Amino acid sequence: MKFFALIFLLPTLAFATPSTPTAYIQANVDAVITILAETQGDSPAMREAQARRLSTLVDDFFDSEELSRRALGQYWRLFSPEQRVEFEGLFLKLIKQVYLRKSIAYNNEQVTVDQEIMKSDEWAEVFSTIVGANVRTKLIYYLKKRDSAWKVYDVSVENVSFVKNYRSQFQGILQNNPPAHLISILREKTNE
Repeated sequence: MKFFALIFLLPTLAFATPSTPTAYIQANVDAVITILAETQGDSPAMREAQARRLSTLVDDFFDSEELSRRALGQYWRLFSPEQRVEFEGLFLKLIKQVYLRKSIAYNNEQVTVDQEIMKSDEWAEVFSTIVGANVRTKLIYYLKKRDSAWKVYDVSVENVSFVKNYRSQFQGILQNNPPAHLISILREKTNE
């Protein structure tokens, strides 16, 4: 279920930049549902095409720098600027591989946006619920405004933070290894 829920973390290429966090999330959710609801058969080629379309959307949805910085926690400062850029790209690629390919199991679920909490002019939380025949899953999107546009830097699915989950894995590796080692692991995982 968590893999399916994560599909709703994904973005859309909005024609106009939504002005509020709620509008941003709603536009993205609507676009994802549109892609998943298209009925072009259930062939592997169709699923691959859906995954590619969703994958291109991820790049604009997440604030990859903030996502990466938070996932690395205290170890972020140990990465050189070049390593940070490479890590961001590899981490986003890993997210796409792990979740997109496993989550294209759409079964007419709908997402309701329940509440928006503005923490400041640049930070917000949007609470939503995935509702389906046998599904009721709570999501919280954490957003940051960067360059006048909202971007997601973390998502909590049933009170499990996406960033905290990866942070514990990355910190376990970085406690005894340099940043280059983690980057090497991510290179291997994303090239499988």
